[in-house]
Amino acid sequence: MPVDAAPGSPTDLQELDRRLVQEVASVHRRLIAERRVELGRIAPEALTLMDSLERYLDGGKLLRPRFCFFGGLAAQDGAPDDAQISALARCGAAIELVQAAALMHDDVIDHSPTRRGRPALHVEQATDHRERGMSGSSDDFGVAVAIVLGDLTLSWAEQLFSEGLGEGAAARRSRAEFDALRTEVMCGQYLDILHQAGGLGPDGARSLGEGAVESGTTPEEAAALQVIRWKTVPYTVLRPVRIGAALMGADDAALDLLSRWAIEVGTAFQLRDDLLSVVGDEDHTGKPTGGDIIEGKRTVLLARTVAEADETGIALLQRTVGVPSANLADVHAVHELMVSTGAVASVSRDVAARAQAAQDLLAGATELGELGRAGLSALAGQATDTASLPA
Repeated sequence: MPVDAAPGSPTDLQELDRRLVQEVASVHRRLIAERRVELGRIAPEALTLMDSLERYLDGGKLLRPRFCFFGGLAAQDGAPDDAQISALARCGAAIELVQAAALMHDDVIDHSPTRRGRPALHVEQATDHRERGMSGSSDDFGVAVAIVLGDLTLSWAEQLFSEGLGEGAAARRSRAEFDALRTEVMCGQYLDILHQAGGLGPDGARSLGEGAVESGTTPEEAAALQVIRWKTVPYTVLRPVRIGAALMGADDAALDLLSRWAIEVGTAFQLRDDLLSVVGDEDHTGKPTGGDIIEGKRTVLLARTVAEADETGIALLQRTVGVPSANLADVHAVHELMVSTGAVASVSRDVAARAQAAQDLLAGATELGELGRAGLSALAGQATDTASLPA
């Protein structure tokens, strides 16, 4: 997902983005090579874990490392030097490992068969188990390997982030942001699980802050927004941006402004992702269209569909949403219902409104560096684009 220079932005923005991608890839290659040696000393059979991780990291969009990088650039006036690029890339590479670990476990929790157009890790490992004729349950084996590799990857993310971080105030502040990222995303994951089980209270909007939920929002939608605020926003946008900015010495005012911007972008990003799951292009998203419907994901999109559906629509939702055996015709009918009730258009408008609010915040943030603002603006535009979705 290369960053395109916005009109009037510095001409070296794309080159800086390419440099970041190269640096992150280099960090990951080094980490994998070092861990191969480490695991090989333990048992040669364990090397297959490194093969899986290497495949897993291939093809990622590096959205979070990019937010970290341009958040760092926003905290300074000029272009970064080599040492700053390397430091931000290392932090971004560590964040990407947290992302990988979270997805390995998330795919197990959600029973997702694919990831980035390929079999999910637990599915890949289950297939290998069957093909090799090993004993026991292939599915259980696949789940177990995904849990183990996810745990390993998370621990390696911690080690990587700590490398060469230093002991100064900026380093300590950046470390605190990284610690918060891991805590918040895991708590958000728990809230998601609880929400799926119907256990998230109707007053979920309390933790979102005053004004975060409009008057008249249904309890179901407020709960879905709470999950977004703590599962998606912190580790996708908010903490990556603050990690980079803190590392580059941003003050409290800059961090607060970036936080407000990140909450708008992160929320819009997840709302858009919910739309892509039901009306997006499967070849583009890399995951099966309708997956959220089969899994019964309690999204804002579903909450608005339920609120506007008639009796026939409610009956369709009841026999389809969260039902693994639901037929394809009913899944497609739910897609159509989400469009015909106006839920898709409504969520699309919210995405656009949040994206515009974020852009307005950046436009007025003249205290932030020009390179960083240009990069963050371009990233936000790509992460919140709904132009290809049906109205």
